[in-house]
Amino acid sequence: MSVDQGSKKSSSMSIVLILLGILVISLLALVIFVDPVKIHPDLTLTATLATGTPEATPIGEEPITSPVVNINGIAILGGVMVLIVLVAVYREILIHKRAEK
Repeated sequence: MSVDQGSKKSSSMSIVLILLGILVISLLALVIFVDPVKIHPDLTLTATLATGTPEATPIGEEPITSPVVNINGIAILGGVMVLIVLVAVYREILIHKRAEK
């Protein structure tokens, strides 16, 4: 009876790991293939420019860019690390199945 339940448990764990792997791969594809959202200028900045308030940037220097950082590389590396861990856990499940037989 316990051997049958152990077999069901390991097969359900295999299915869960495969589904998690598919989810991680789909999230990685989302990060890679979807273009980032364009950020619109701040409404307060637009209002001050429309009223004619002088800017605080010195003459001859470029205006300060927005602090938006591209984190695609971090997300991709994190996804790859998750896939590596899922493959290692799946391998241990397969080894455990063989040891029981």
